[in-house]
Amino acid sequence: MNTFLKYSCVFVWLMTGMSLTAQKTTSVHRKVLDAVTNETLSYATVQFPEANRGARTDIDGNFSIEAQENVTKLRISYVGYISQTLTIKAGEHNEITVLMSDDVVSLKEIEVRPDKYKRKNPAVDLIGEVFAHKDQNRKEGLEYYNYEAYEKLQLDINNLTDKFRNRRALRKFQFIFENVDTNQVNQKVSLPVYLRERLLNVSYRENPRSEKEYVTGEQQAGLEGYLDGDGISSYLNNLYQNVDIYDANISLLSTQFVGPLSGLAPAMYRFYIMDTIEYQGSRVVDIFFAPRNKSDLAFMGNMLVSLDSSYAVRKVQMGISKDINLNWVSDLQIEQEFDFFGTDKNRRLMLVKDDISMNFQIIKSEKGRSILGRKSVSYRNYQLNQILPDSLFRNQVTTVVDETSTRRSAGFWTENRHVPLSNRELGIYKMVDSIQNVPAFRRASDIAVLLLAGYKSIGWFDLGPVNTFYSFNDVEGFRLRAGGRTNHKLAKNMFFDWYGAYGFKDEKWKYYGGLTYAFENKKPLSYPMNQVTLSYQNEIQIPGEDLQFVQEDNFLLSFKRGINDKMIYNRAFQLDYVRELRKGLSYTLSAHRVGQSPAGNLLFDYSDSTDGSTQYLDEIVSTHFGFSVRYAPNEKFYQGKTYRIPILNKYPIIQVSLKAGVNLLGGTYTYQLITARVSKIFYMAPFGYSDWTLEGGRLLGTVPYPLLEIHRANQTYSYQLQAYNLMNFMEFASDKYVGLNIQHNFGGFFFNKIPLLRRLKWREVASFKGLYGGLDEKNRPNETNGLLRFPVDEHGRTVTQTLENRPYIEASVGIANIFKLFRVDYVRRMTYTDLPNVSKWGIRARFKLDF
Repeated sequence: MNTFLKYSCVFVWLMTGMSLTAQKTTSVHRKVLDAVTNETLSYATVQFPEANRGARTDIDGNFSIEAQENVTKLRISYVGYISQTLTIKAGEHNEITVLMSDDVVSLKEIEVRPDKYKRKNPAVDLIGEVFAHKDQNRKEGLEYYNYEAYEKLQLDINNLTDKFRNRRALRKFQFIFENVDTNQVNQKVSLPVYLRERLLNVSYRENPRSEKEYVTGEQQAGLEGYLDGDGISSYLNNLYQNVDIYDANISLLSTQFVGPLSGLAPAMYRFYIMDTIEYQGSRVVDIFFAPRNKSDLAFMGNMLVSLDSSYAVRKVQMGISKDINLNWVSDLQIEQEFDFFGTDKNRRLMLVKDDISMNFQIIKSEKGRSILGRKSVSYRNYQLNQILPDSLFRNQVTTVVDETSTRRSAGFWTENRHVPLSNRELGIYKMVDSIQNVPAFRRASDIAVLLLAGYKSIGWFDLGPVNTFYSFNDVEGFRLRAGGRTNHKLAKNMFFDWYGAYGFKDEKWKYYGGLTYAFENKKPLSYPMNQVTLSYQNEIQIPGEDLQFVQEDNFLLSFKRGINDKMIYNRAFQLDYVRELRKGLSYTLSAHRVGQSPAGNLLFDYSDSTDGSTQYLDEIVSTHFGFSVRYAPNEKFYQGKTYRIPILNKYPIIQVSLKAGVNLLGGTYTYQLITARVSKIFYMAPFGYSDWTLEGGRLLGTVPYPLLEIHRANQTYSYQLQAYNLMNFMEFASDKYVGLNIQHNFGGFFFNKIPLLRRLKWREVASFKGLYGGLDEKNRPNETNGLLRFPVDEHGRTVTQTLENRPYIEASVGIANIFKLFRVDYVRRMTYTDLPNVSKWGIRARFKLDF
């Protein structure tokens, strides 16, 4: 009975307490409208003056505000309208539509009437003045400047509740929660897991214009062995690029936002004058701005602008709309403050505070966990308009990294940090060392690496990649493969990789073995590469297949359209030396001996020049030496286990290759081949971006068709960016050619305007691919020259064609960002549609993670 009474009392107390709490909650929601036109008023201020609590209406004039106190007054204010104070019912939910009446305000002693946004708006006029004066206000208006920057970039696991921390799976990891704390971005409990510090000297010269960053110190705390620290650092650099509020287009998250001071800003943004205030001894106006279309890649926030002849930005705080067409990011905040440095004519506003925070989430939810990233930069030692030596600007890359920057002592950092690390930040270095010694963490990390990278570490050996263990094709049938590579536990500056495979239809073994040695005691594949690779491969290949970042025996690419029964067995000895320079320049020296044999229904047959009879070759052998040079200034990429994934930027990539066939080591063909390739991305915010590639090649000499340029084709159902997706394998061959590939992503520019599609956050894509080529008469097989005949199909029709008559053209339109992961294209072939076994159109899909 006593127990029953105790529980009854507790139940009554809880219910009473909940009831009392409910009685204290006062809430109001609805709309704010213009009293005359009924137009919605975006970003009006709504306040409970008695509780010091406020909110703003959204872009559609909606608002919602609540307080636990018994408040009875609601105040609504909006520039250009008469403020209202309304009486509401305390402790209840109130629904109120507020009608605002026009007022007349004065700005800079000029009477204006800013009633509806569509009429003349003084905020737009003021923004026009800021735009007109931006060249004289931005730091690039100086002849020279130099400063020191200290940059700190931190990643936290965000929104760690007590329930999450007390999970059974985390009982062995409780020590990591010693560093949890409430973050200052969204006031949630977070755990720091990655920290990078950089110290930079930045120099600028106006004529000729050049800006250089010299990284004098860099260190990071991360999960070494499980995550590539250099790759993550490079990737984060691209996500968190420097923001210049005066730029027309602001690059963040591998994309471009239209800035609020762009020439297009009046068409993209709405601007509102909120107030005039005193800021650091100067009179400024507070301008609120937001995108006209909530889905567009644009910002919303506040900007303080000087009310003097300079019209300079003094402070900006901006973020993104929750409806923006952006993946994986639930919040983004930028805060910058400017102050005066220098004297007299050299006096200029320069950055003193520069913070960018981003909250990354797979599914946007207030309750879900996320990764919170914050980059904060402090500045000191400004030198303005002091002549700098030319030697600072001779390096051709924007960011120059001191070779000793990652080996700085603890004393160096103690002396040079602008702000000491907090105990929480210092704990990151200790935590990442401790967690890697927990067996449960190592097991979980091994599983994650296996799923994401495809490798399973077994001591000094990495088994994988697992997605190549099983595949099939028309020649080999069912194919099994196993292999892997050694890792740094065996040797830091070298690795051995190998695999073995067996085809159950052709009953042949395939295999590969390679040894890579990196000079200067560096890890192989690490930037800048300085390494040599010796390898031998006995493998089957489809001529003209070129897949990006994936291997041909990937299981998902086993599914192909049409007939794929003509392949070649390659037996190749290869020696390659690669040297990368920090100036963005790299070169490769190579020596290859390749034996090629027909596979499947392919034959190496030719006409005997004496009697015209058909003869057959079992193998053709070629030996060649190669030299290629590549120029990719300011290139960024993520370094994987065995590959690199490039990160888009605005700089061009130029590559030129020379290859010379010689009569050595059994090679019987003498020829010279030169190829060139130029690619560049053109950003065209708000219309997305275009990726252009122009390439060409010329072969001199007489060779059989396997040594010609067999153009990149694709008979899989995957959309390949650099291949011709409706061209059949071995369909076209040339000894001279030029090709143009244009890929454009509109970034949702049109779909964002359509209400039914806006929520899906789809993005429009389109492409054009053209190829024109030819073949010298001496490389065309005939009855007298002894060259291998072009392949034929089962009906005796020639499979391989040339391109003299007209170019090959295909184009596509598609939808990207389907479920944030997939792109689907409708591809149309424009020319050579009369050839046998071709598809005039097709549907292709592609998987890609993108912001």
